Amino acid sequence: MDNKSHETHYQIICPSSRCQEVWRRVHEAAAHAGIDKTLVSLQKNFYWPGMEGEVRQFHQGCAACSLQKSRVEPKAPLHPVTVSYPLEVIALDFLSLGRTADEFPYILVATDQFTRFAWAIPTRDQTAQTTIKAIWANIIQNFGCPTRFHSDRGTNFESALMKELCETYGVVKSRTTPYHPAGNGSAERFNQTLLKMLRALEEEKQNFWPQYLAELVHAYNNTVHSATGYTPSFLMFGRHLRLPVDLNLAVGPQQPGYLVGGWVKDHHQKMSVAYRIARDQMKTASFQQKRHYDRSAKALPFLPGERVLVRLRNKRGRGKLAPWWSPEPFVVLEQVGDTGLVYRVRPEKGGQEK
Repeated sequence: MDNKSHETHYQIICPSSRCQEVWRRVHEAAAHAGIDKTLVSLQKNFYWPGMEGEVRQFHQGCAACSLQKSRVEPKAPLHPVTVSYPLEVIALDFLSLGRTADEFPYILVATDQFTRFAWAIPTRDQTAQTTIKAIWANIIQNFGCPTRFHSDRGTNFESALMKELCETYGVVKSRTTPYHPAGNGSAERFNQTLLKMLRALEEEKQNFWPQYLAELVHAYNNTVHSATGYTPSFLMFGRHLRLPVDLNLAVGPQQPGYLVGGWVKDHHQKMSVAYRIARDQMKTASFQQKRHYDRSAKALPFLPGERVLVRLRNKRGRGKLAPWWSPEPFVVLEQVGDTGLVYRVRPEKGGQEK
């Protein structure tokens, strides 16, 4: 019995001779998810004594996982977005793999901020027309219109075409604060997860990564998310999907028989409980994430008239030889917003404001 949702899960007692094989299949089916997510997926259908400790040992021996390391960069305090229902806010972003010779050098990434359901669409470019077509074909046409699209200030997301799309379908368009990518945090986090999954592909498959992209995203959407306690697919569709790994291991969600009216009533009750639990858990996770994030974050306030150097974030042509900061000082004009993160400045010797 699940202590939170009060749903009943039937578990198979796994013999010790098969534990590692069962772990491997579930772990690989989840695109090399982390220890906690793999453990939750296993516990839905299996049990064996000392499962948690053995799963941690198995993970330590996974070569694909051991190669993945996260980079730590300086950051400012986090300001989480609050959401309360599916398709309330969909975060948009483009991910470049840095492989310009590929047929599809870019991936349009979208994440529903309540369910954490994700889309990843390979594209040949990042133009406004390509962006609009991908959003229409993959999100609006299949899932309906969200309440809001949220993105950075890229020209593709701020284009007249995007504005027309949003006006046509009654969608609000919001944007991140300039030079503060954490404002689009859910998309940025999924980008890192997706890159990790792509890097975990066998070497001979990496040159054909677009063929495996949908499979990887499917695995992500059907793995329990730590922020909600549910799989993104369950919160989006209201049921646990029957997966290939379930068929291979002869397990899967138990679906009792219903008449239509009984199913609707039971479904409504289950989803009311699931959404309440997800909202509560997201509040807790958001608070914990902010507390952890802000430990290494510093918001250094600047006053109007102070001289500063501006970080050069887009000057990548010279690679590691490119300077980190503007060669000429700027003067602070005013703070933008109330986060203490962004300021309007102008060159000390005159010129265009930033």
